[in-house]
Amino acid sequence: MQRRTRPGSGALMRLLLSYPLTCASPLYPGTPPCRVEENRSLERGDSATTSILSLSSHAGTHLDFPRHFCAGGADLMDLISSEEIIAPVYCRDIPVDGGGPVTPSMVAEAVEGAGDARGILIRTGSFRDRSRHPDRYAREHPWIHPDVPGVLRRLCPHLRLFGTDTISVATPLHREAGRAAHRGFLCGSPAIMLLEDANLADVRLTEGAWRLWCYPLVYERLDGIPVLVLGEPIE
Repeated sequence: MQRRTRPGSGALMRLLLSYPLTCASPLYPGTPPCRVEENRSLERGDSATTSILSLSSHAGTHLDFPRHFCAGGADLMDLISSEEIIAPVYCRDIPVDGGGPVTPSMVAEAVEGAGDARGILIRTGSFRDRSRHPDRYAREHPWIHPDVPGVLRRLCPHLRLFGTDTISVATPLHREAGRAAHRGFLCGSPAIMLLEDANLADVRLTEGAWRLWCYPLVYERLDGIPVLVLGEPIE
């Protein structure tokens, strides 16, 4: 967590909502592993040390863009320039055990009073498994019911971002429902970007409204991308 001072406000917290991306990070089943290959080395007599990175566009804390599931859908370059800063964002607790669903009724109750939201983050508690039980975190986590996107568009008409503390809104145990949920968020109008594998462990996120800064690796025409996300409370 980083802190900075704003004039007249004292110390204002800024939270990091991204996990460090390493070759040991848990990945959704079927995602190619991350690799780092050193192609030049000072120790071998080269003039500099450089590396080649190989990683999925959906590794670690990442954004999903419509192109991920929608033919001809918007991509990184279409969306992120206008959505780099997202506010207000509300984080809500919806505890779900094991591989159960986050249902439309759960979400409807949780977002009460958040009709102006441009971002909604759902804290299921799955984050507790990420370091202790990474395989369970990747394979047996809560998932988002396909009817949730429609409910959110009705209750939060300005919504542009939906995030969870799960590795994905989909689970390998319910693949068809997961694909439908992705299409519901990404292919509907307006499109709702997905923030998956987000670090929502800090309970202070559930207090009040937040402003998110999203800094993706900028590369053209991508369907998704690892992203650095910082959150700051809105006074």
